[in-house]
Amino acid sequence: MDFFNDLLDKAKVALDVAVKATEDAVDVGKQKISISTLETRISKDYKALGEMYYNFKATGQMDEAAVEAIVASISEKLAQIAEIRDEMRRAKSDRICPHCGAAIEKDIIFCPICGQKLEFTSDGGEA
Repeated sequence: MDFFNDLLDKAKVALDVAVKATEDAVDVGKQKISISTLETRISKDYKALGEMYYNFKATGQMDEAAVEAIVASISEKLAQIAEIRDEMRRAKSDRICPHCGAAIEKDIIFCPICGQKLEFTSDGGEA
């Protein structure tokens, strides 16, 4: 009976790993879709800015409030994209640089972003 119990336990562990991998893949897919959606919206905002600029050149009149609103909207979307990409990098990495927050591979000794020497404990935290 111990053989079958061990086999069942191993099957459960393998299933848990497969479920986790599937969940991670779904999360990455959702994040990529979010980035794509934001990039599409940014393109529409750029188009609107271009039309406003054209109208300004043609008529000499500019709706400054509308321009500022679109610029703020673009900036917000770019920040959201950066945040999503940062989450994706962090999810892929084993560690985070305690100095600059960059995602670091587990075997790296110096941060490739800020150059700081990295000293981590075995659990990935800062030493």
